[in-house]
Amino acid sequence: MPQDLKAPSSVPAPTLSRKSAAPVAGTGQAGGTVATTKPDKHDELRLLVNSRHPLITVETPEEERLEQMLLEVATELGVPLYEWTVTAGLAKYRGGAIYNTEQPEQALANIPLIQGDTIFLLKDFARYCDNDRICRRLRDLAEQFRAVRRAIVISAASLQLPAELASEAAPFELGLPTPEELLPGVRDMLAEINREQRIPVALDLAGMGQVARNLAGLSGEEAMRTLRMCVLSRGRADAGLLDDVLNAKRQALRNEGLIESVRRDASFADVAGLKRLREWIDKRKSALTPEGQRFGLVPPKGILITGVQGCGKSLAARAVAGEWGFELVRLDAGALYDKFVGESEKNLHKALELAQKLAPVVLWIDEIEKAFASAGASGDADAGLSQRLLATLLTWMQDREGGVFLAATSNNITVLPPEMMRKGRFDEIFFVDLPSAEVRAALFELHLKKRGRDAATFDLTKLAAASEGFSGAEIEQAIIAGLYTAFAQKQQLTTDILLAEMRSTQPLSVTRAEEVESIRQWAKTRAAPAD
Repeated sequence: MPQDLKAPSSVPAPTLSRKSAAPVAGTGQAGGTVATTKPDKHDELRLLVNSRHPLITVETPEEERLEQMLLEVATELGVPLYEWTVTAGLAKYRGGAIYNTEQPEQALANIPLIQGDTIFLLKDFARYCDNDRICRRLRDLAEQFRAVRRAIVISAASLQLPAELASEAAPFELGLPTPEELLPGVRDMLAEINREQRIPVALDLAGMGQVARNLAGLSGEEAMRTLRMCVLSRGRADAGLLDDVLNAKRQALRNEGLIESVRRDASFADVAGLKRLREWIDKRKSALTPEGQRFGLVPPKGILITGVQGCGKSLAARAVAGEWGFELVRLDAGALYDKFVGESEKNLHKALELAQKLAPVVLWIDEIEKAFASAGASGDADAGLSQRLLATLLTWMQDREGGVFLAATSNNITVLPPEMMRKGRFDEIFFVDLPSAEVRAALFELHLKKRGRDAATFDLTKLAAASEGFSGAEIEQAIIAGLYTAFAQKQQLTTDILLAEMRSTQPLSVTRAEEVESIRQWAKTRAAPAD
């Protein structure tokens, strides 16, 4: 039965506090706890204005959200807000425009005529600042505004000021909206759809809070569009909407290219061996509970998994999310690089900020050395870009808030810079070696079951002995090849077919024996064994 969300009988209207928030743990089910947060973006912006910063730059596509935040700050400070666009000119917020102020220089010439403390929002103004006269006028205004509480806020989706203005400006990062900021919009959107489309809504306030949590990581407008699309597609707003919203967000993040939301489809039940790594992960899970935090346990920061190729490093990293019930996102290091100076660092910063918004989350960086190996050299190879990216990552690893667990893998850890591997960056470095005979038998059993075969009908002991030196990936490929052979021979897969397949190939431990041995020797005294 549809609820009238305008005046609900059982769901109180949500209240939004800047000092406390109600994020909901988990991703698929409603429920949650109240958590205290640090001062938010609103307070940060108000502090910049109060501190008499004459020029403030904001790079964001969310004009409406920035405008609303500036209006709130102006109201709290008791000062007027003026806006400028090239189409409408300079105007008091929701007032008439000042005559003949559409041109940028004319607008700047009129700003000193407006008396008293004021906030001026100039939209898309950075593109005009390369003009000498406009740049000079802005610098003159900045000099005048230092003694009063008057601030010029320049906003754009992409923003770059000339060097002389950039040194005067204080950058403000609006960031992505938090679940607490999205919650009122979620409630309003569901009420609107219920009213206009008569689509039933069967979510209480906790359920709406979880919808907002599942939308975290998208811009405000994109989050509302995603919610509307999911509700209209589903035809109702019930508990099933939570997963629909989450899947839609995964697709949106995948299209953006920096961070890919990965379906959480693995746990350590899908991994053979790695006993010590399993125990480590299970022990750290207690730090995520209220009891563990009261005891004084610090949430883990992350692990670096290295080892022989094909031995399950990536699967182990993904399995952490399944064990803890966290969302899993993958950082595509290759997508960070941009041909324009400064854009690669900006991409990394944006990706890490997004991961923080998605917390609690496991951030998976596969083959991390491909992005940061050059940082350990002189930096001449890429004009120091890798070193700058490394500095951005290390700062984040050191200072980030809890809720993001970094699970990184590396095939060649020796090329990584030493500052990345010291304690404090990662909690532990694990080495995954070639599987023992016991683990190889378990791998055969696991992969045979995955393909609908009864492992009890195979001689696992003989298969394990014959696969000495094989990695987990090579064992899986032997089974896949055996299935092709069995199908071609019009018979069932057997132990003999698998043995024949393994005899016809050479594992990596033979073809690249020197490299494998070198990795093993490095790990003996520098990493903890995963098994």
